[in-house]
Amino acid sequence: MRNKGRIVYSILCFLLFFLLPLSDSIKVYAATWGSVELTGESAVLMDADTGAILFSKNGEEKGYPASITKVLTALVVLDHCNLDEKVSFSHDAVYNVDAGSSNAQIEAGDVLTVNDCLHALLLKSANESANALAEHVAGSREAFAEMMNDKAKELGCTGSHFDNPSGLFSENHYTTAKDMALIAVAAFHNEKFLDIEKNLRHTLNGLQRLPEGNTIYMEHKMMLPDSRFYDKRVVAGKTGFTKNSGNTLLTLAKEGDRRLVTVVLGDKTPYHYIDTKALLDLGFLETEQQELEDSANYLERIRLEAVKQGYITAEDKLHFSGKVLLSLPKEASQEGLEFQFLLPKTEETEDTSADDMTANEESPTTGADASVSSGSSIRRLKENALPELVFLLDGRMVGKASLYKEQNIRVMFEEASPKTKAAFFAVTISGVTVIIAILAFLFGGGALYGAKNIVDERKRRKKWKERRKKRLEEMKISEEEFRKLMEERKKRKKH
Repeated sequence: MRNKGRIVYSILCFLLFFLLPLSDSIKVYAATWGSVELTGESAVLMDADTGAILFSKNGEEKGYPASITKVLTALVVLDHCNLDEKVSFSHDAVYNVDAGSSNAQIEAGDVLTVNDCLHALLLKSANESANALAEHVAGSREAFAEMMNDKAKELGCTGSHFDNPSGLFSENHYTTAKDMALIAVAAFHNEKFLDIEKNLRHTLNGLQRLPEGNTIYMEHKMMLPDSRFYDKRVVAGKTGFTKNSGNTLLTLAKEGDRRLVTVVLGDKTPYHYIDTKALLDLGFLETEQQELEDSANYLERIRLEAVKQGYITAEDKLHFSGKVLLSLPKEASQEGLEFQFLLPKTEETEDTSADDMTANEESPTTGADASVSSGSSIRRLKENALPELVFLLDGRMVGKASLYKEQNIRVMFEEASPKTKAAFFAVTISGVTVIIAILAFLFGGGALYGAKNIVDERKRRKKWKERRKKRLEEMKISEEEFRKLMEERKKRKKH
């Protein structure tokens, strides 16, 4: 018995000695997501480039945003105003705020530029500036609040309702950490917003109360080098506080090419900063972006499914609009990655709520070849529209991609209107004429000069096409969608 025991012991020692070193070289296949303990009632960490939620604590529970509301206010203003427009401060804008709430010493009758007002709004959290901007854009705070809600829906928010431009407490003014993260991502992609937020101080001139000027300062302490909460990764953000909401904090951070946003709601002083740092550490240190592996294979599978679902014809070719990035735990494998169509609003379902899209996104198909939404949820898309694509790993959304289709000439010609076909023939005839003229010119003694012009023209056209393609990829629309947009703009100008 003793000998048997020694043999078993020796085998175990052998296995441990030789196999344990191999464990470090084995790639992690399970996507093990990190976690963190937070004080705040709810919080979300989101990748600004993939839309993936890297961490959530009660992320879809109702909460009160307080002054981080002003990020959405700024986005609506930037959508509708030039920075040099003049804003007049009415008596109502200045005094219809809670006593003791944030202000920038602006008085009724003062006139500031939109740029000044946005600095007061985002750095000093001036409530009178929020009111004045709302009146300038929409005529009233109530009308502006409707614009805020429209913008929130456009960004994918499903659990929010905004009642005022400042964030002062109202039972009808609420949001979720996830919705505010979507708003933060939109802010991260707005260059004018970032240009304002990078200024840690700004002087307002021409004030009646302070004719020498009033210098206002950034209040987000993670952006202040002399603060104990300073974090060099933080590039923008907004603070908020009311008695009912507690501390709220929205933060935009960047390290290398990676961009993350965090939102904490219902936090305590100073834990809204401590919680935010913990979230950023989790995101930057424990997760990474990976480019989609074997993208050609995925694209073919997507194309076949798109044909099956009737989004495209068998002759259409599909392309990703840009590089496809996924947010995953560090060193995680992409094995088991699935894709799913995220259906946009259709002509036949104009009143379809954003909940339909969310439900479709959060309920991935399962099975051996689980890759797309179920056939029962397929709805007719608008002409030439393609559904957005989401990638999921273990049922969790880790990235998105936009698609565009490349039609062959025969299909394009068959679908063209009679007017377009006539134009096509006219262009063809003109093209033949041009070719004949070029040949005559070449054989007439200007061969070298003409050849050089042709080469230069080809280069110019190629460069123009590449620049146009890159621009369309940045806009995340296809060539056909862009043409349709331009046609609609021409029609509106005629009317």
